[in-house]
Amino acid sequence: MSTSDKQNQSYYESTHRFNIWIGSVRAGKTYSSVRKFIDRLQFGPPGDAMIIGVNRATIDRNVLTLMYGILGFPVPSPKCMKTQLFGRNLYFVGAPDVSAVSTIKGSTLALAYVDEATDLPENFWKMLESRLSVPGAQLFATTNPDGPAHWLKKDYIDRAEELDLVYWNFTLDDNPSLDEEYKKRLKASYTGLWYNRFILGEWALASGAIYDTYDHFNEYDCAKHNPSYYIVGIDYGTTNATAAVLCSVTPNMYPQIHVEEEYYYDSAKKGRSKTDDELVRDIKDFIGYKNVQAVYIDPAAASLKIALRQADIPVLDAKNDVLFGIKIVGKFIAGKNIVIQKGCTILREQMQSYAWDPKQAIRGEDKPIKVNDHSCDALRYCVASAFPQGEFGSPDENLTIEQMKRKIYGGNDMYNQFNSEVGGQIF
Repeated sequence: MSTSDKQNQSYYESTHRFNIWIGSVRAGKTYSSVRKFIDRLQFGPPGDAMIIGVNRATIDRNVLTLMYGILGFPVPSPKCMKTQLFGRNLYFVGAPDVSAVSTIKGSTLALAYVDEATDLPENFWKMLESRLSVPGAQLFATTNPDGPAHWLKKDYIDRAEELDLVYWNFTLDDNPSLDEEYKKRLKASYTGLWYNRFILGEWALASGAIYDTYDHFNEYDCAKHNPSYYIVGIDYGTTNATAAVLCSVTPNMYPQIHVEEEYYYDSAKKGRSKTDDELVRDIKDFIGYKNVQAVYIDPAAASLKIALRQADIPVLDAKNDVLFGIKIVGKFIAGKNIVIQKGCTILREQMQSYAWDPKQAIRGEDKPIKVNDHSCDALRYCVASAFPQGEFGSPDENLTIEQMKRKIYGGNDMYNQFNSEVGGQIF
């Protein structure tokens, strides 16, 4: 495989204690950093080594598949948390939150590889730093940029000369394996904050509208399709509003997700809270006799979950990672794969007013303003839980549905001809 000048430069210059590859998605960061890590496993200082990611699954997907592919060895089992490689112990550690600090206490390391460093807790990183106590120990890390006040940038990247740290900024053009058409498709998959960070590779501040590509093309008057099934998202409130959205899903037509109806009960405005039994009756009426495959609700809404399940409603815990969910919904909004019935006035208003909190951004955190966002949360629970890859197909390429269709049907001309012949019903 050919390598770019930036990949070669980072490989030969990564001789410091901290070596960090920063930049856009699919920019070739992982390939050059993994090659260097393999070299250090073979010829670096003796002692234990560790590969760290958000969890074991991401380590396998982002690092081990490539690493063992280069080596020509079988990839360790997903249940394997320790192996031997080049005569040294190699540990695999997931660090989803600060509790993971305890998993590496007492370790003595010569080498460490960190996947997606900005997603790790700061306390974990500092503990890892203290564990690299073998003479000549090195840390290798990859990451997409976060906010400019993120601890990794303020306390490490900006102090590179003080800390024996070197870093490189990568863009899509630094990955020679990507063709121009693919780069165009990838760029079209991100907008706003995510575009600045994941495509431009900038440490960008969260500001402005969250769903900045929402427009009239994301709205419709009446649906003219027979959906495959329905999903529901619920944001549960006691002193706050309870909101729900009913989404019809049709994978073989574009757009694939229609928000057909909304439910909204604001206890503050009504002057009283509804009991769980009352809300269950409301939700049953809201769903009616539709083919609902799943109702996604905040995992913290324990009492309502129990009541819904007792009423034989198919309830599942929603994915409640706010940034993850916003990114997924934003991708569908940008691709016009989510359309909202014009009668859903509360959801439509909230989608257009949903904004990043500038005070939190200055502190280095990406958080929405928590005002009039309950319907947005309900939609996020629904979509991000049902489609965690952010698409219906080709999850390895991050294509929107429209882009995927064009790829399948051989480019714009053939796609347009075929699409007009079948009236938009592709597949």
